[in-house]
Amino acid sequence: MATTSGLSLAKWIRKFFQKNFERWLARRIPSQSEHQLNSRNIMIYPTRFGLAYLGFVILVFLLGTNYQNNIILLLSYLLASLFISVMLHSFYNFSQLRFYSRAKQQGYAEEPLNFSIKIMAKKNHYDINVHFSDRTLNSQIVTLLHCKQGEQELTLAYKSSKRGRHNLGRITIYSEYCLGIFKSKTVLNFGHYAIIYPKAKSLIAGQYQLSSSHDEASMESFQSSNIVGTDDFSELKSFVRGESRARTAWKQLAKGQGHFSKHYQASTSQLQWLKLSEMPSNNLEIQLAYLSFLIGELSTTNQNFGLDLSAETANKAMNIQPNSGFKHQQECLTALALYS
Repeated sequence: MATTSGLSLAKWIRKFFQKNFERWLARRIPSQSEHQLNSRNIMIYPTRFGLAYLGFVILVFLLGTNYQNNIILLLSYLLASLFISVMLHSFYNFSQLRFYSRAKQQGYAEEPLNFSIKIMAKKNHYDINVHFSDRTLNSQIVTLLHCKQGEQELTLAYKSSKRGRHNLGRITIYSEYCLGIFKSKTVLNFGHYAIIYPKAKSLIAGQYQLSSSHDEASMESFQSSNIVGTDDFSELKSFVRGESRARTAWKQLAKGQGHFSKHYQASTSQLQWLKLSEMPSNNLEIQLAYLSFLIGELSTTNQNFGLDLSAETANKAMNIQPNSGFKHQQECLTALALYS
């Protein structure tokens, strides 16, 4: 019981200090797209080697005073002056750097997203290391051994298997130049977050049918056309020997999902709606994955389509009106990512 209470107390103390440290950081280094390093946002402290070095200096000094040996005392003074000089040089190497990064990135689940961080330097800097502060992100440390005068760029990768909005927190930037005695560090907040779309899941023939979702007079009703044509994507079917290889669904083939061919239908002026309720599954995540696939296919062929995510057709708040183009595709995929 005593051990359990001791662990819980240590955990509470850790959370208490962490919470207060986050509050202090929010006041000291607020979230913004651009940061310049200076005495306000740089922290310098000895590394493990630096602490061992400092302990050795104190030991040498005590030996010198104990034996009243001027040579040993002189050595301790020289080592102490080197300690202070390295601290000042570490600050000089780390200061005056300017960092800039865009907050938002978006992409599909299980695909890496790259957060670009631009570095502006007025002089040469050395040993610049960058990674996400949140340890649960398993961020790899990106190192720039020599940051030359001018503009440099680093890229931090992030990958998630879950759709939605993911706040990535702060970025830790540090340097152990020179001699590894001191660690110069800052924790910057660019407001980084990722919009993760559902991973597209392929549909084959007979699994879906586009339909209309409204009876409003201001909109044309839609019924799926069965006229074979070459204008609009319709469905994927198993590849049949003799078909033109121009219709091969290369994405699915490359992923090892099978050899399918794309079939198209003649374009009409009717409105096409993608409805969550008509996707062939009882699992919400699979339904959203199917919609993600259809949005990509219809956008590739520049078709007009709308998205209906309503649980009931009367709920118009969950509808995105028919349109086409890249912005419409992003809007629809974002709606899938944030759907709950």
